[in-house]
Amino acid sequence: MSQPRASLAARALRDKLDAGRGRTLTITLNGDRFEIARPLTVSELLAQLDIDARRVAVEHNLTVLKRDAFDRVIVNEGDAVEIVNFVGGGSR
Repeated sequence: MSQPRASLAARALRDKLDAGRGRTLTITLNGDRFEIARPLTVSELLAQLDIDARRVAVEHNLTVLKRDAFDRVIVNEGDAVEIVNFVGGGSR
């Protein structure tokens, strides 16, 4: 069941205000609990983790993101993020 638009906006505002008061937000990052100081874009999260955005695929709440969405998609309280590194290899 989806939340009404007003509830989602209220949650986003509450998260933003709470983050400013020192409360951390908990997300699931690659299956593990992870805390962030405030809502972040995917690009900001990758930078905070020192991950090169050109070398990963990112799934946010079960949606695989295109790289051009990394600056627009916001990671909030309770979100799930999976980051997969590309691994190079070759034949012998």
